[in-house]
Amino acid sequence: MSLISLHRYLGLFLCLVVLSISLTGTLLLWKKEYLWLTFDDARHTIDTELLAGAIEKIESSYGSDEVIFIQLHSEDLALHKVFLSERRYAWHNQQGDALQVWQRNERIEDWLLDLHHQFLLGNTIGLNIAGVAGILLMPLILLGLLIWWPRRQTLKRGILPKSTQRGALLGSHGNIGAIFSMPSLLLALTGVILVYPTQARWVFLSDTSTHISSGVSEQAFVNADGIPAWSAMLELAYRAFPESQIRSVRPASSKYSSRKVSVQQKQGWHRLGRSSVEVSAAGTLSVVDALQQTLRKRVFSFSYPLHTAKLGLVYKLFLSLVGLALALLSGLGLCAFVQGKRR
Repeated sequence: MSLISLHRYLGLFLCLVVLSISLTGTLLLWKKEYLWLTFDDARHTIDTELLAGAIEKIESSYGSDEVIFIQLHSEDLALHKVFLSERRYAWHNQQGDALQVWQRNERIEDWLLDLHHQFLLGNTIGLNIAGVAGILLMPLILLGLLIWWPRRQTLKRGILPKSTQRGALLGSHGNIGAIFSMPSLLLALTGVILVYPTQARWVFLSDTSTHISSGVSEQAFVNADGIPAWSAMLELAYRAFPESQIRSVRPASSKYSSRKVSVQQKQGWHRLGRSSVEVSAAGTLSVVDALQQTLRKRVFSFSYPLHTAKLGLVYKLFLSLVGLALALLSGLGLCAFVQGKRR
């Protein structure tokens, strides 16, 4: 089979999947703006002084073991996203008042995320479709570059087709693919890492251990009477990691006999925060400092903000353009294939 035939049929196999992933991914990049328009409370000025009281209020709003995880100031808005048991979620304002509780996929952004990386088919089938598609997309892009290179003079004709003729569609398809090949490869690679994090660590990282820091004195907590209040936990996190941002908390439960605060340090690359402070019911203190990890680990963690555009407005606009280009690339390739079969 020639390179052209291999590229054609591999592209036909992937085109609808890539079309769906690229369009939903582009929409998801603008989740923050959608929430900003949806909730009046999201537009309020963020006040970190309210955090401890809000966490306490959120915990008291639900039964034992219902609150699994709280994402604080989600999307850098004055909102807290609460992950609840039985696949439920809730939005709370920064005072801790409930704004909405919903089941999975009842909100449009959740439905789009499920469609984007699971195709509404669950963790087994859907997630593997997305993962395999990302793996196959990388050689597809490289094959396309090899085919396009001898015809690179066609780039002078522009990237949009001048007509609906098959030749014009293929020329535009090749030019768009070449121009956006590198960012598309990056999106495919980071997407695969997010779908298969355990396997990706095994491939890219030889050391999977976590660095435990002793930067905060443990003595004050050894004889503590139970787990400290959230105000003390947040203060401890700020002491351990000055100038950091509190990103999430995990309450104690029947599964975890400790409270955990995760932060993003000023030099941290991961938006969700990989540094943390955890105190158990016995008073044992554990501090994880993500900045003490190897450079390879930190670059590996950078795949999340790279894929989800958590790097500012300019990068978000650029990634939106890449997503639309991938969708157009898939559509042009499919139209050209259909026209060729009609002959």
